[in-house]
Amino acid sequence: MKKLTCFIFLFLALNGYSQNGNNVFNDTLIHELFIETELINWFDTLELDFTHNMASPDLYPEKYHACNIRWDGTLLTNCGFREKGNASNTLTNFGKKKPLKISVDEFSNQNLDGLKKINLNNFTNDPTLLHDVVCLKLLRDAGTPASRTSYTKVWVNGEYIGLYLVIENVDKTFLKAKFGGSMNDGNLYKTDRGASVALDWKGPDKAPYEDQGLKLTTNNTADDWSKLLNFIDHLNNDHSDNFREYLENNFDVHSYLKILAIEKCVRSWDSYWGGGNNFFIYEHPDGKFRWIPWDMNETFQDIQVLNGTDLLTGYLVPANKFDKRPLLKRIFEIKDYKDEYLNNVCELIQTNFTVSHLGKYMVDRHKLIDETYKSDPNRYNSYGSFKNSLTQTNEDDVSLSHSGYLLRIHYPGMFPFITSQRKWAVEQMSGWDYKCGIDNNTTTYDLNFFPNPTSEYVNILNDPAASFEYAAFYLYDFTGKLCLMTSYEAMYDNYYTLRLDGISSGIYTLLKRSADGKLGRGKIIIL
Repeated sequence: MKKLTCFIFLFLALNGYSQNGNNVFNDTLIHELFIETELINWFDTLELDFTHNMASPDLYPEKYHACNIRWDGTLLTNCGFREKGNASNTLTNFGKKKPLKISVDEFSNQNLDGLKKINLNNFTNDPTLLHDVVCLKLLRDAGTPASRTSYTKVWVNGEYIGLYLVIENVDKTFLKAKFGGSMNDGNLYKTDRGASVALDWKGPDKAPYEDQGLKLTTNNTADDWSKLLNFIDHLNNDHSDNFREYLENNFDVHSYLKILAIEKCVRSWDSYWGGGNNFFIYEHPDGKFRWIPWDMNETFQDIQVLNGTDLLTGYLVPANKFDKRPLLKRIFEIKDYKDEYLNNVCELIQTNFTVSHLGKYMVDRHKLIDETYKSDPNRYNSYGSFKNSLTQTNEDDVSLSHSGYLLRIHYPGMFPFITSQRKWAVEQMSGWDYKCGIDNNTTTYDLNFFPNPTSEYVNILNDPAASFEYAAFYLYDFTGKLCLMTSYEAMYDNYYTLRLDGISSGIYTLLKRSADGKLGRGKIIIL
């Protein structure tokens, strides 16, 4: 009976009767992926393939090599794997931990948990290991089409390579899940490696757009770009009174404005509004183009531009790029769309883009991968920078001196970054005569702490009404003089321990200021 049960499970996995991706993208655990290949020098072979493809993609198209995979105990034979990426592959040194793509159905008609392909990313420029995870969650929570994520440990031919982030592939399986079974047959365009796609008008032939880096990934046999080229033509050349009606009927503006609000708040500069990259355009069978964001690792960053570009200027409404980004220019010419965008930003920073909303989710994932990343043999960032990355600024700048722009990237702690970005968004919106209030919840409550009286320390309890707390603490003497203060701290456990070293005996006021604006207050006796 046991053998029959195992056979049925394997049959269902191979033939797509399990729920698509729900097991693979269970992000409450760390998965295990074993790759077995007959390539003796598998790493050198994949490296050479990738190098040749980068230099001459027409002569050396992307090539999958045969392998077997075992995902959490489920064995699939005759799959394919290859290296992928751009900066994540060429501008960093991860040893053998290069970004990979697994094609389950490359040589056989089969799937893994209903999926045909999965992406394995190596956390380039992400000391938190959370950039993609949090950004894609924000996008999904906003109701926009965005990939799911999970973590997995990876072995190749018995050699442990390290911890990877699994990212859902944008393909027909993805489109079917997001739009329905009869709605995944439209053209899917993506920006290719190193692309800078402005959606500016370059004529009625597809070749110049391909030269920019736009690529048709589905329905390649028909190779019919006519609808997309017509859309780009209207974006650039239609200045009639009917343009708004055309745009509304041919592009899901409302979903895109939600995506843009999130991209700007997390500073996703490696995107359409920044470098003209990392997005899909889906020609939905209902006649409307849909925008699908991609690759969110270059987020939650402070960026110093050493030379070469003005595309990273940090305005909430990217007016300085209007002439370089026709889609943005035409959308923000229409007041209702601009107002809708500002409404989206305001709602975002009042609800989902807050430490109180994201904090527990982030801490849970951070704790989940802690020990695994600590022992990662091909870890790019130091364990110390990872350990402190939620609350403290990473002191190790990353300089992309080999890129076309010469960028220096700096990583604030994610919690203070969210707090500062929300304030930045309010300031930006005020410049457009739009008022958006945050942290106005100045409710004062009685702070609970123990022991009291005390001498060396005090344990300050979390606010029972808060799901997660990120707070700063202040100690005032009877004259109102500030005697002790902390930076904002994440309260991971049930209470926060405040050291009282050097504080004289007396009666003090203890104040706790939470990131959501709440104020806890109480009297404390120090012996």
